Amino acid sequence: MNLRLALAIMKKDLLDALRNARLLVVVLLPIGFSVLYGYLFRDTATNIEIVLYSPGPSDLAERLAGMRTVSLFVVAAPEQLETMLSDEAAALAIELPADFDRALRDGIRPSVELLVGRDEQDARRAQQLILLEIGALSGRPPLVDFVEKRPSAATSESEREAAADQSLFEGLSLQAYFVVLWVMMGITMNGTFLVPTLLVEEKEKRTLDAILVAPPSYADVVLGKMVVGLIYSLLSAFAVMAVNDGFQGDIALSLALVVLASIALALIGLLIGGLIDNLTSLNTWSTFIMLPLMLPGLLAAIPLGMLGGVLRTIMQIVPTYQVVQGLSLSLSGKGVETAGSLAVLAFECGVLFVLVLWSLRRREA
Repeated sequence: MNLRLALAIMKKDLLDALRNARLLVVVLLPIGFSVLYGYLFRDTATNIEIVLYSPGPSDLAERLAGMRTVSLFVVAAPEQLETMLSDEAAALAIELPADFDRALRDGIRPSVELLVGRDEQDARRAQQLILLEIGALSGRPPLVDFVEKRPSAATSESEREAAADQSLFEGLSLQAYFVVLWVMMGITMNGTFLVPTLLVEEKEKRTLDAILVAPPSYADVVLGKMVVGLIYSLLSAFAVMAVNDGFQGDIALSLALVVLASIALALIGLLIGGLIDNLTSLNTWSTFIMLPLMLPGLLAAIPLGMLGGVLRTIMQIVPTYQVVQGLSLSLSGKGVETAGSLAVLAFECGVLFVLVLWSLRRREA
């Protein structure tokens, strides 16, 4: 593999895509949809639900109760925190120690127990808000130790059924939902339309044969065109995320998911292009192939238990399922749970690269 030759092919295809109005629409369409829907359906609710227990009167409780952006639920006993956290779907439950206010005034570092709700992102926002209020109360940088706990694991049959009824988008805000949906759409459209078009045009014009007479190998061609697909997919994804406040949660893992998914979809596009020899057939088959690739995003709002075991198993093989699942987790601050999606995407990229080389080399046979 010659990286210099692959880079030359990449530069040529980048310019070719810009000159082709149809391919430019493919790049810009998901960005346009994200701007439109982001404007029409932008989240307006900024309310945070917090459950609090304090052994006595507390200035922190009064400050939180007086905030328009906070719904405060005060409980009479610490044993009620977890129940109330679940019943009210609150972001955070707080247990203040005795003489909390006095400890703050005296500069003593009190310990505050936290129970984190199901939405990790809202929990972090609530924790940051509490830190700011504690700092305002004490008149100095907040001196407090948070002891974080998790609610008891669901063990009953009804709780397990409730977990199975969650969708991939469970706990996501409307804005984050659109980030995942339009990022997936941009990656899929660039992979299944833009990338194979660049390859099939080369085959129709016989320029691919001319290129291969020169030093480049099939691996150089695949690498160059794959990088073009990656660049345009990243451009589309970054624009969607910027417009819809998508750079939140575990940003590094979100970017890793987008990169791997973009490579996988670009390779799927090259596989399509390697098996098809004219643009008319490509336009027909790309549409049929794009629809099942978009299915995980379209069905992600449906509870998983309703999809059935067979459909769920099949969907998990599709790269777009992994990017929808992984992005939903990383945007919610649960990036540690994206390891499986990253591993599946990396494996699929390797398998697809081999298949693409096979589809091109069969032309020689």
